[in-house]
Parts: sequence; structure tokens; C-alpha cells
Amino acid sequence: MLLFTLDFSQNLTKIIMYSLKELLRALKSRTRPALICRRNFTDETQKPETTFKWRKPIGQHTGINIYNHGLRQKVPLILRNPQMATWYTCGPTVYDSAHLGHASTYVKVDILQRILRDYFKINLVTAMNITDVDDKIIKRAQLAGLDWQKMARAYEAEFRQDMLRLNVQPADVRSHVTTTMPVIIQFIQQLIDEKQAYVTPDNSVYFDVSKSQNYGKLQNIGLSEEKLERGSIKRNSADFALWKARKSSGEPTWAAPWGGEGRPGWHIECSAIAGLFFGRQLDFHAGGLDLRFPHHENEEAQCCARYKTEQWVNYWLHTGQLHMVGDHQKMSKSLGNTISVSELLKKYTADEFRMACLLSNYRNAMPYSDQLMLTARQTLQRFKNFQADLSAYTQFLKPIHLLDEGALKAQLTHTVTELDNCLRDDFDTARAISVLMDQMSSISRCINEQQVDAQEEPAYCIDLLLAAGNFINRVIVTFGLSELQDRESSQEKVSFSDHGIDPSLLVNDVINVRGRMRESATSGDVKNQQLLAACDELRNLLQQHGIQVRDHKQGSSWVFAVSCEKPDNKSKSSAE
Repeated sequence: MLLFTLDFSQNLTKIIMYSLKELLRALKSRTRPALICRRNFTDETQKPETTFKWRKPIGQHTGINIYNHGLRQKVPLILRNPQMATWYTCGPTVYDSAHLGHASTYVKVDILQRILRDYFKINLVTAMNITDVDDKIIKRAQLAGLDWQKMARAYEAEFRQDMLRLNVQPADVRSHVTTTMPVIIQFIQQLIDEKQAYVTPDNSVYFDVSKSQNYGKLQNIGLSEEKLERGSIKRNSADFALWKARKSSGEPTWAAPWGGEGRPGWHIECSAIAGLFFGRQLDFHAGGLDLRFPHHENEEAQCCARYKTEQWVNYWLHTGQLHMVGDHQKMSKSLGNTISVSELLKKYTADEFRMACLLSNYRNAMPYSDQLMLTARQTLQRFKNFQADLSAYTQFLKPIHLLDEGALKAQLTHTVTELDNCLRDDFDTARAISVLMDQMSSISRCINEQQVDAQEEPAYCIDLLLAAGNFINRVIVTFGLSELQDRESSQEKVSFSDHGIDPSLLVNDVINVRGRMRESATSGDVKNQQLLAACDELRNLLQQHGIQVRDHKQGSSWVFAVSCEKPDNKSKSSAE
């Protein structure tokens, strides 16, 4: 009995001591300094406690599946509006020449858009921003002793020319940051009014990440805690700038309604411009994989806050990064490992580079090398050789055979079905090219090898062979490559690109000069009739060259005229 009492007393003492230690630990934790949230990357096995689940849109199923990075699986493509789909692409920051890293992103995006538009017949409405004011632009212009606006315009013209040379279709609408500044400022003001952003003592504005419930959903990151640096003007270490207050007298700035002058941060530009065109929800948003965090994450957070929604973009499409073989870092100007588009096109064609992008798939990293480009060249040559052989066979320049009509029909059906499956499976262009090459190899064996006539369903099958050739050619054109078939009606065109001229920018400059002339002519009490007559003469001259000028209250616009008829004397003058 005594032994039992002793053991019980010892155990009771241990329990009491343990409880006291836990109590002290709890009190200590309550009195420690407040910690501030920060970004914390999580790995494949560790996930945030509260993860946002992608919400399936309500609308029309397309039968297409697209990879979702947040879920790490493919999800069905559902369009809210069966008559159209909206698409926004992050555009360039025009402070230097475009390199192959940029080119691969825009070529891959162009391939995806062409597949949706031309193969699946989806009415795609596309937009892109042009970042023409930025820290990098200002710094580069100051170092070079150049006007930042002129430098930005020069690099923009070069970018547009590079995209034309790569056969990248321009967005339906492109918007400059400098011309949409009122929209950006209004967007920021609305976030401030909704307590989603705050103004700092120097009149900068920051987005309050702690107010964003689902921040980190694109990258699968959570918010852990970290002490805020002493002297920081931010509330949380993860907060990012929406508006940067003026730091020096030589930098471009705009007046802000919350006080002072400044310019927008990088992330808010795309949110405001995409929101201007597409509103509270967007079907597709594309860009390089390196933009997923923080740029796209911050875009999503800003727009979810602004439009009071949990999901702004339904489908994020991120292209894999291009890097040199042996160098696993992406091609970047800061790393000095870039190759310009002009340098590429001195050695390879735009079709060869596009074929390299097709063979790598849009989500995959693209290890660039001469071997990759030679593989692309050889693949492209196989398509051209096939078309040449098929043309020779159907023009009876090769001996014809009786072929197995049933087998050819089945094979063509299989090719069409398999290619459709590839494109519906997250736009698997690499496998699609393989399917087309299998079809070509099969037909080439029929028309090139000396073989006996078929015993099963014998027929010359010229129609089936031409149908297969047409199908392959149509897919190739859909991907943005040059037609395989030579058209007798086609003529070589002299392109402005040969001389480094962008006709659209040239006309824009002429229209802008004319607009300033009209403004000057009508600014005084008495209109300058001589100057207005010169404006009329310039407008008529442009119309003779197929360019129709339209004058508005806030400037002028232009379109290519359907016909180039000479204007009559009854045309409206600028003086009216």
C-alpha cells in the first residue's frame, strides 16, 4: 500500500510539472512580437492548409481538356459564351530587342490561338498590352542618353516587325500603358476605396495581400509569417506595389487622386487593361511560365478583389521556357545568354522555328540548339517531300497502282480521329505531328515503292490520296506554317519587312501629325483655313492610296478602304 501511494505521488508531480511547462509556453507565445505574412513556396507533398479549388465554368462543353497548374491535372474547357471566347496575352516591355525566349512564347501562343480559331472554329477575341513605361525603360534610356518615349516606340516597332517575320498574328487589340493611364488609376482608386489597397506616406499604393483569401492559388503557395523589415512602408512583406511615387524629377509621372505623382506598378497594368476589354471574367490568359508567379498571381488577386469574385481567369496557359542546351536557366537579357530574332532568321526560317515549337509542345521547356533546329528543318522537309511526291503521282509522273481502297479509307479516318484527339488533349502538337508523319509514311510507301496491285478492293484511289494530302496541308496551315502546295495564282510579294518598315506605325505617325495640325488650326478664335486645307489635301492623298481617314472629336482614326476610288469634290473638309 505504501509503495502504491509513493508511485501515485511521483506520477502526480510529473503531471503537475508538465502542465506548468505547457502553461508557460502558451503565455510566452501570446506575448511574442507580431509576425507578418510572406510568400512561402510549397513542394509537391506539402500543400497549404486551405487550398483554392478551380471552379468549373457554367457554359458549353467543347470536348477539349486543358492542363491546370493549380490542380496539376487536365480540366475540361467550358465556354461561358458559345459564340465567342476572350483571350489576354501579356505583352512585351519594350526596352530592348526581342530574343528567342520571347519569340518561343509568342509563337506557341499563336499556335494555340490558331488551333482554337481555325480548327475548333471558336470565335476568339484577343488583346495584348504594350508596357511602354517601366523602370527598365527609364534606366535604359538614361544610360543611353535617349528620350524614353522615342526609345520605347523604336523597340515596339522592332518587336512588331519581328512578330510579323515569325508569322505571329497580331492581337485584335493592343493597348499601351501610357494611353490607358486613366483606366489604371481608376482601378487602383477602386481598390483603395474597397480597403484592398492602402496609400503609404510617400503616396505610393500597395495591395494588401492579407485581404486576399486565395492568394497563392496559381503557384500552390501559402502565406507563412515573417517579421517585417525595420523602416518598411508596407503592412505585410508580401504586399506589392500598385503605384510607385515619384523618386526623382527626371522620371515620367502622372498625377494621382490620392496625392502626389507617380506611375503604375507592373502587375496592375495587365489587370486594368484586361479588365477594360473583358470585364469581371476572362476565358484565357497566356504568358510564359516565369510569369505565373508573381505576375499572374498578383493579377488574379487584384481582379478578384476589384470584381468581387473568387476566379477571374478560367484558364491560365503558361508556355515552357526556352533555354540553351546545357544551360538550364531561361534565356534572359540579364544573364547575357540571348539570341535575337534577327540573328535566328539569318540562319533558319520562321517555319523552321515554328516547327521546333510544335515539336516541343507549348507547356514543355524548349532546349534550344542547332540540333533542335536541324530536326525541325528535316521534319519540315519531309512534309514538303511528301507533297511533291503526291503531286507527281497524281499528275501521272510516277507509275500508278491499284491500291486497297478500304484500307486507305480506314487509315484516313484513323488519322483524322487521332489528330482530333491530340488537339483536344491539351493541344498536343508534338503527337499531332507524329500522327501526320505516320499518314505520310504510309502513303509514300504506296506511291513510291514498286508493288503489285492490291487484291482487296482494288482502286486507283486518286481521290483518297488527294483528300489525305489536302487534310495534311490544311493542318499545317492551321499551325501557322507555310502552305505545302504551290498555288499557281500565288505571286511573290514585296514586303515592307524587307526594308524594316511597319506600315501601320508609319500611317499612325502621319495621322498623328495631321491631328496636331488640325488642333493647331482650330485652337484660336479664327480658324486657319490654309492649314485646314493642307489637312484635307493630306487626307485625300491617303485615301488615294487606300487609307480612309476618319476625324473624331478626340482625334482621328484610319482603316484600309475597300476600294481606292479617288475622292470627289463633295468630300467633307476639315474646316466644316
